[in-house]
Amino acid sequence: MVGIQPLGYEEDIEMEMDGEEWLERARHEIVEFILRRYGVMRSRDIARVLNWRVREVNQVLKTLESWGKVKRTRIGRVQAWCPIEEFLTNCMYY
Repeated sequence: MVGIQPLGYEEDIEMEMDGEEWLERARHEIVEFILRRYGVMRSRDIARVLNWRVREVNQVLKTLESWGKVKRTRIGRVQAWCPIEEFLTNCMYY
């Protein structure tokens, strides 16, 4: 296999070079995945699942909200988050 690079090799190098940027990207994708998979959730519940601080989850959720990926909703007195479905433009397979 001389001269053949495995698929994704260039992406691996890019991830190593980006430093913290790939970590932030991964965090956003993980939270988005959880919301798409399980629907409406509170930030406290997401933090418990991921073993993160609630403040960290809220930062990620607010960024995703500004990108149009998730939205805030109220269920009674409780604030929760839910995904904005974009089936035709951005499919997520799992």
